[in-house]
Amino acid sequence: MKNLLFILLGTCMMFAQNNRFIYEVKYKKDSTSKDITRENYYLDITKEDIAYYNRLNYINDSIFTATGQYIPGRLTSFLIKKNNSNTYQNYEYIGDVNFYKMSEEPRQQWTITDSIKISDHLSLQKATTKFGGRNWIAWFTKDIPMPYGPYKFNGLPGLIMELYDSKKAYYFKVIKSEMIPDDYQRNSLNASISRAIPVTQKDLNKLRLDLYSNPFKYVLNGNLTMREGQKLQLDDGTILSKEQLKPAEANERKKLKAFNNPIELDKAVKYPK
Repeated sequence: MKNLLFILLGTCMMFAQNNRFIYEVKYKKDSTSKDITRENYYLDITKEDIAYYNRLNYINDSIFTATGQYIPGRLTSFLIKKNNSNTYQNYEYIGDVNFYKMSEEPRQQWTITDSIKISDHLSLQKATTKFGGRNWIAWFTKDIPMPYGPYKFNGLPGLIMELYDSKKAYYFKVIKSEMIPDDYQRNSLNASISRAIPVTQKDLNKLRLDLYSNPFKYVLNGNLTMREGQKLQLDDGTILSKEQLKPAEANERKKLKAFNNPIELDKAVKYPK
């Protein structure tokens, strides 16, 4: 956590710069499984906005900066919030060819406790809240007076350094921080933003159910063209030809149904049995 200490030593400079906090995220996609998914997510706090996104987007941007070309890869959802607004723009990717956009003002009613602990030379204070159908425990630091955290968590008098739910299905922890160069461009996010379709939560749930009923409809109905001999790579690395899509539908439904444990548990889609 040396980078964090560097920021704290230059508090005045910190507010004039753009800051990135990298969270290690561990979570269970399937509540009935013991398997843990580990990924890194980036929280960018700039003079204009905040953005929370998967490291895959950062890698895509780095490749584009170096080569001028994008390398196709796994698409993921992300969040943007302008500094002059309380509204988060949620850009959701559900597995078809589109991104979907929803606006929301997520508010957590925090209970700040007297519990203090020291971690990596920072003083962390405990707070609790209920959000998204889960009970959450946060450890934040007033040493970094930024009222944000991972995902949609916000409103505490300091950056959330560690966050987990009472059942430990989700765990977030800051593992690194760095300054963001002034000329950094979120090219991969901007490309997704420009084509996002506005929806409501009800719309999104229906789209998920439609995708469950017909997992490869975006290929089979012609919205995504596959040339002769071309193959489709799924998010898990599986590669299929167009002729293999129909036989693979049952397995794809099984994978969609297994993701039954989203961060906001009260928004979990109830798929057919």
